[in-house]
Amino acid sequence: MTSNSEEGRVSIRLDVIKNVIEDINRNHELQKIFGSPVSESLVIVADNNDIRIEEGGAIKLTKAECKRFADVLNGIIENSTL
Repeated sequence: MTSNSEEGRVSIRLDVIKNVIEDINRNHELQKIFGSPVSESLVIVADNNDIRIEEGGAIKLTKAECKRFADVLNGIIENSTL
C-alpha cells in the first residue's frame, strides 16, 4: 500500500491486490469458512481513506470465525505489502 500526497487518499498497487486475492483463495482456513473460491464471498470496502476487505453479507459468521478471518487476513496483507 502506498500513501498519496493528497490528504484523505490512499492508493494500493493492483499487483498487491492480485497477490492478496490469490493468497486469500489459497488459504485452507478461509476456504473452510467461505468455500472456494474465497474471494467470491468477500468485498473491498472504501470509506474515505479507510480500505477494508470484509465478508460480503452472504454468510453469517460466528465470533470465532470473524476473529480467525481477521487474523488470517491481516497476516496475508502484511506478507503482501512487505
